[in-house]
Formats: sequence, structure tokens, C-alpha cells
Amino acid sequence: MADPVHAAAALLLQQELGELGVDCLAPPAPPAALGLEQIATAVAGCHACPLASTRTCTVPGEGAVGAAVMFVGEAPGRDEDLSGRPFVGPAGQLLTKIIESGMGLRREQVFIANVLKCRPPGNRDPQAQEKEACTPFLEQQIASLQPRLLVALGRHAANHLLGCDQPLGSLRGRLHEKPGRPPLLATYHPAYLLRNPAAKRDCWQDIQIGMHHLGLTPPAR
Repeated sequence: MADPVHAAAALLLQQELGELGVDCLAPPAPPAALGLEQIATAVAGCHACPLASTRTCTVPGEGAVGAAVMFVGEAPGRDEDLSGRPFVGPAGQLLTKIIESGMGLRREQVFIANVLKCRPPGNRDPQAQEKEACTPFLEQQIASLQPRLLVALGRHAANHLLGCDQPLGSLRGRLHEKPGRPPLLATYHPAYLLRNPAAKRDCWQDIQIGMHHLGLTPPAR
């Protein structure tokens, strides 16, 4: 049985709050999703990991606010670090070709980002501390965009987004469904395709799975 003194005090507090217009029984409102520009501003001011001291520019990502497709790589490279834009080097040119010649979309219609928002020195693999620091930014971008399809480019991005540690070969070739998240398609990173052109056929098969999900047909050649 509740203490009558405490119960009376609680009732009095509730009445006083009610007079002030505060509903103490209402659940707290969920935080609003940040907009893409706000996220980019937060990324620019981030010093949560040592990459802040070695970067030239932060690379938050770019693309359409209402993008149906979001591509996610692992980290910026040298060209991206200098320009502040994702996928602008040779690998980026190939990604643009996949988007425009393969999918029939304009690069400006999709959103392109990376797990890390700063370049790791020497383009080494992302470290756990760095991924942990950048994850809130990526999650906010996904929440803000709410794309119909996530495309993970390479093993690091696929494992990070799926929360697993598996070879890319066991993850590609199908859509991955996860509650509360857009369907995810894993495929090869464009940089890998430049080194291994024979894998372009497999990548195109993956991309067609995503296109079927989106209701897209390849452009006429």
C-alpha cells in the first residue's frame, strides 16, 4: 500500500504542474531527426576521434533530400579529403556511371555517404573507435532521408550496417531486411571493381536486384 503522505504530496505536485500547463503523465516527445545540413554542420565540428587532427575536410555526404537510394562506402579517400565531397576520384566516377548509365538515375537524385566522415591516414581500414564516433551521424542521415534502399559498397560498409562480420561474398546477391531499417543491398566497392574488372558482372547483378525493388528499368542503350 502506498504511503498516504507521499501519495498526497505526489497529487499536490501533479496539480501544481497542471496549473502551469505541464502534463506530467505525458511521455516525453521523441527527439526530432536532424536535417542533412544540420548533420553536415555537426560533422564539420566533430573532434570525437583522432581523425579530426589529420583530415583536410570532413566529408559528410551529398545528394537529394528525398533520395530513394542511399549509397554507403567505408571512408573518404585522398580526393574526397581534399574536396569535402564523397566519391569524386576514379572510384567515384565508376559509381556515377553505375548510377546514371546502369540505373538510369542522375547522381543528384541519390544520396552518397560513407561510414566514416574523415579520411583515415593512408586510406587504411576504419578502426572501431572511428566507426563508433561516426555512427550517430550515419544513423541520423538514414533517419532523415528514410530511403527505400540502402546500398552498402564493400565489406566494411556492409558489415557495419548489418552488424555482422562476414565476407562480402556471403552477403551480396540478395536484399537484407532488418526491422526499422530500409532494405539493404551489399555489393562491391567501386575501387575493388577498378582492381578486379571481372567482378563488374556480379555487381551489375546486385544492382539489378535493387532496381527491381525500386521498380526501375535499365535505360535504353
